[in-house]
Amino acid sequence: MSSGDPSETIVDRVAELLRTAVGLKPEPTLRARLRRCIRDEAARLTVDAETYIQALTTSTTLRQALLNRVTVQETGFFRHPEHFDVLMREILPTLTPPLTIWSAGCANGQEAFSLVMLLEELGIDGSVIATDVSTAALRRTSAARYSDREISGLTPTRIKRHLTRAGLEWQVNQSLRDRVSTLHHNLIAPVPDQARGSQVVFCRNVLIYFSTEHARIFLDRIANALPTAWVFLGAAETIWSIGDRYETVRIGGAYAYRPRVEEGAIPAVVSAMPAAGSVAAGSVLRLPSAAGAESEPETGSRAGFGSGADVADDSAAIARLVRDGQDALAARNDQAAVVLFRKWVYLAQDDALAHLHLALALEAVGDQASAHRAFGASRRALLESDPAQISAAVGGYDAAELRALLDGRQPDAARSETARSDAVPSATGQSVAWRPDKQQEFS
Repeated sequence: MSSGDPSETIVDRVAELLRTAVGLKPEPTLRARLRRCIRDEAARLTVDAETYIQALTTSTTLRQALLNRVTVQETGFFRHPEHFDVLMREILPTLTPPLTIWSAGCANGQEAFSLVMLLEELGIDGSVIATDVSTAALRRTSAARYSDREISGLTPTRIKRHLTRAGLEWQVNQSLRDRVSTLHHNLIAPVPDQARGSQVVFCRNVLIYFSTEHARIFLDRIANALPTAWVFLGAAETIWSIGDRYETVRIGGAYAYRPRVEEGAIPAVVSAMPAAGSVAAGSVLRLPSAAGAESEPETGSRAGFGSGADVADDSAAIARLVRDGQDALAARNDQAAVVLFRKWVYLAQDDALAHLHLALALEAVGDQASAHRAFGASRRALLESDPAQISAAVGGYDAAELRALLDGRQPDAARSETARSDAVPSATGQSVAWRPDKQQEFS
């Protein structure tokens, strides 16, 4: 067996094989990596490079082993935080659960678990389908265990909430692992059945490795199979040079993409908005932002983002959201209230009352699964809150009364008519009366 690097001819043949099979374009940086991978695989099999490539052309097992070496799995939790900020602040609150999010090219899983962390923190029922061409990457995703270096994108608050120390590593908690499913998938193949119906697609820093031809194939498949989905690509990936199937949507300092419909019109993001309030029907509800605002401390609202899209005056924004949410409920526009209270939760993730109002609105629209999550989030936040502050915020109600209410709203708790009609304090000191027909009113 030769100990030298494979010849240029052998590298050319393998590069063409991978281009045809998975769309990888043979750029100089890929060729250097590919040469090392061919050498290492041949050495592992104790054969020379020529014998190896002959076997490679007929063996799917050998091709998969090479793909596991060649593909880049560099990623991190909440990488490119501006995408997660826009998703959490502008998009997720407007979608109807249960949600499906596709992490296409999931690498070692940090992106997929970042997405389910957002769903969990917002109390949204949904799941993530994580796909990759690398079976090694999928094994890492399924194991959901990461080193200290690999969790550097997480704040201490998120580590405490979502991870558990397992020896020298960190294990993603089972409740999150249950919401992520993995699937071996080649992105130039048809959209898998499991991902059809996805409302959001994350495919970041993947297309930069594709030939233009294969990138177009992938994007056309998404546009055909998921015509209303939001698509997030990497910052270095441009879509205009590939085709005209997508509309570019700038939200704050980030870009998202949606397939064009009816001569370029973008489908409505929100189907129902408040009858009374500052937002026009059919538009995207946007919170005020300041491009140069300082990031907030990790223990404050929106811990983990600190991007230029931070809200300039959270207190004023929250006051507007609470008021508009109450107006929406008074007008029996419960779905709009859900959207507004999700915005409140985004701005104040540790506010028990924000989660409580969201939970009650979710019950009003009949989304029991998401309501249970929001009740649970409210109870967790309540346990870490100052009881005196809670009492002051709700006009003197005792925190223990709120805790009892939340305990009664858990899925396994008794739900008597008496408990359902209990008065629940609101953030403004008013009371929320829960009516038998599951509608809320503030009196």
